[in-house]
Amino acid sequence: MISDSTPDDQLEETPNPEAAKSRISRPDDDDNLEYVSISDETRRRYLNYALSVIQARALPDVRDGLKPVQRRILYTMYEDLGLVSTAKYRKCAKICGDTTGNYHPHGTLAVYDALVRMAQDFTLREPLIDGQGNFGSIMGLNAAADRYTEARLRPIATEIMEELRYRTVDMRENYDNTRKEPTVLPTRFPNLLVNGTQGIAVGMATSMPPHNFGEVLRACQLLIDEPEATVAQLMKFIKGPDYPLGGRIVTDRTELRKTYETGRGSIKTRGEWKFDNSKRPGSKPRVMIYSIPYLVEYGPLLTDIGNIIASRKLPQLLEVRDETDDKNGLKIVLEIRAEEDAEAVMAYLYKHTAMEQNFSFNATCLVPNEEGTLIPAQLGLADILKEFLKFRLITTQKRFQFLLEQLERRIHILEGFEIVFNALDKAIKIIRESDGKADARERLMKVFPIDEDQTNAVLELQLYRISKLEINDIRQELDEKRKEADRIRGILKSEKKQWKIIHDEFGTLIEKFPDKRRTGIGSSEEIQEFSAEAYIVKENTNVVLSADGWIKRVGRIQSVEKTRVREGDAVIAVVPGSTLDHVVFFSEQGVAYTLMIEQIPVSSGYGDPLSKSIKLKDGDKIISAISTDTRFTPADKNVKDQPTPSPYFLIVTAKGQVMKFSLSHFRTPSTKNGRKFCRLATGDKVVFAELIPAEGQSLFLIAKSSRILHCSLDEIPVLQSAGKGVRGMKMVKDDDLIGAAIMSRPSDSLKVINSNDTQITIGQGKYQITSRGGKGIRTSQRNEIASIIKPPIELIDWSQLEDEAK
Repeated sequence: MISDSTPDDQLEETPNPEAAKSRISRPDDDDNLEYVSISDETRRRYLNYALSVIQARALPDVRDGLKPVQRRILYTMYEDLGLVSTAKYRKCAKICGDTTGNYHPHGTLAVYDALVRMAQDFTLREPLIDGQGNFGSIMGLNAAADRYTEARLRPIATEIMEELRYRTVDMRENYDNTRKEPTVLPTRFPNLLVNGTQGIAVGMATSMPPHNFGEVLRACQLLIDEPEATVAQLMKFIKGPDYPLGGRIVTDRTELRKTYETGRGSIKTRGEWKFDNSKRPGSKPRVMIYSIPYLVEYGPLLTDIGNIIASRKLPQLLEVRDETDDKNGLKIVLEIRAEEDAEAVMAYLYKHTAMEQNFSFNATCLVPNEEGTLIPAQLGLADILKEFLKFRLITTQKRFQFLLEQLERRIHILEGFEIVFNALDKAIKIIRESDGKADARERLMKVFPIDEDQTNAVLELQLYRISKLEINDIRQELDEKRKEADRIRGILKSEKKQWKIIHDEFGTLIEKFPDKRRTGIGSSEEIQEFSAEAYIVKENTNVVLSADGWIKRVGRIQSVEKTRVREGDAVIAVVPGSTLDHVVFFSEQGVAYTLMIEQIPVSSGYGDPLSKSIKLKDGDKIISAISTDTRFTPADKNVKDQPTPSPYFLIVTAKGQVMKFSLSHFRTPSTKNGRKFCRLATGDKVVFAELIPAEGQSLFLIAKSSRILHCSLDEIPVLQSAGKGVRGMKMVKDDDLIGAAIMSRPSDSLKVINSNDTQITIGQGKYQITSRGGKGIRTSQRNEIASIIKPPIELIDWSQLEDEAK
């Protein structure tokens, strides 16, 4: 981060009367202590700090696009050291030392970092400094120390400072009042847009991408011709950011225009690539990456791609090589499997590496107000250009005013020559008879209508210039100077002429620094959506869920009893499915979590806690799971008079509430927080969550108090969203439902274990179907129900299923 600061005594705010009241003077204190409110003093000092960071360190000036440290480096190189583009290189240590010693009283490291950035052709679109030595690389290597590198200005940097000699900008005292420095540089082009900048201040930040030099100046010419031009019209010239290393912008033009209008937004940029399917013997298809997004270092990018290959997350990708050189530029080569889809490979890399970046556009900069004070503001594209043009007009006026003053001074001298030469013999006689220069000056001023400046010029004139030929030259020069002065006066009187000159100067700069656009312009339509399924090897598998919330993926299971679990734990579900499908977990607190089966860890041991993949609330636990594989769970199907498709899931809570909902809402992956499927009352929980089979007819609800209610499934409504459901059984005090069972055939029954540890089978014959909402029938007056015996887990014979598929 390049930093700069202003001494606090230059940023003192106006004293706050309320704060002054809080200061308590103690005259009887020998140490003259002053007691102040710590909150007021903290507020005052923090405000000073914030103003210092905003105005003198982090944010660029909209006029020259520079931060103070950058401005001081350029001024030192140009004015103090004379390091123009034709000068010899000087050590960067000398440049940094003079900058910190004369203008920027901070560490040389911060100054050198700023200098290095202005010399990097992969950071700035039009680098301002010509560096010799190691100034870092796009691979991520750091620059060498300032004692090893040398620098001078590039020709384009001269266009930023050349008009300093015309006194076009205000000068101020440096930090120790020993010399002057410019408050802003009189740049001839909008450097803020051309080179962009990054900066973080207190409570605000700047993030400006670079743009094409010619496009920006043509937009300026348009604004001169049509001052009310819109952003849409300006974008006929400024297509979008133009990054040093290319890339391709895939943000829609509409969104890009909105970003330029508001000064804030996001611009999505992708690296560019091409497919090489050469038919050389033994060669593999190759993808060649030749540009990457702005500010992305390709060294870490290569590492990321190498890690993807090593971890086999992208089986289609075989090898990555760096073939970058100075002649051909950036070239990253990817070898892929024969007949694989290169588009799919790149879609994965765009998703999982820095090959795609969202550049944050934030055009916050310092803008002078009517009093000339710099204040931060967020500007749109048109406003940035208008502020620059306003500054450019003032600079041009000052330049011509300076030239006119110089001409008038020279005309004044030449007029003195002309007056004296009309009586040259008389003037020479006076000079000869005088007693020195001072006496001659006094005598001449008494005889001729000339002032002191004109007299001094006459006295300093060389003798050979009094010849007739030289006198004619002086008169000719006087005539030319008068004509030039009249021309400049005409320019200064006409703002239209001034704009014409500025317009023509922009055209000259475009011809002087021609540069084609490097960044391509696309749209979101060309983005291929990343599909995780394209990179998953399809295989049949089983997801094992234990009562304690451990999960694992196992290819083949011989028996549930032999499945390895932790001591005291037990398997409660084995969910079959393809790795391309999903598994849905249902918790006691009414939340469903959907994960891709491929994401479940493969293990022959205990597996992993499910809490690694989802966020369970304290005390919550998973009670059931289901596959979305249509071989085991029916596909969605519209049902007459129902708002949502089947199949439906049945939910029963401990407080007797029942409800149905469509599984369609839960087939796609969820976040770690899951999706709510029911709303529970305080102290309630889900005790039963199962898919209703197509042949499901009725429902057994059984309470801890041995009461049973048998009702029709048709009485339970289907909810469109998470709700409380309806009453299935009316619960008495201190009683809860402990479970349920769906009845599909007359032979179906419910098996339970009572408090005497006796197994009991409850058939449908004795308990006829009644309406829901009742208290049910008590099966025992002495014993309670301890638990429900769940049907054994059915395992899939994958070998048989796969043979049938063939």
